[in-house]
Amino acid sequence: MDTVIANGHLQRARAGIRQALFQWDGTDLARIDASRELLVAAVSDMRTFESAVRCGSVPATEELCETLLAVRQDIIQATRVVDSCVAFHRGLAARMGGSAPGYNAEGRMAAESPGMEPEVLA
Repeated sequence: MDTVIANGHLQRARAGIRQALFQWDGTDLARIDASRELLVAAVSDMRTFESAVRCGSVPATEELCETLLAVRQDIIQATRVVDSCVAFHRGLAARMGGSAPGYNAEGRMAAESPGMEPEVLA
């Protein structure tokens, strides 16, 4: 893979993470889903970039290491936001006497069926 293309994946991943955090609203299911989609796309771009680095298409420079540390900070911040929203929903469910929602690896509710709207399960 060309270095320019690989770096494009990295920049797109960073932009996706920033956009997901910017538009995040834990009370708006549509925005939560849009943020989740942005984070899923960012993960895909990061995996593509990681493959390019591992196969040697992208040289490991000092600038690259600094950029990767910045991306790591973006990911940590996004994870904290998502985790706090999940904790809120679990606390709300416990307070109301229900069971907390379970999430799968894609960030969707585990009990969600493909034909059912996410709002129905909230």
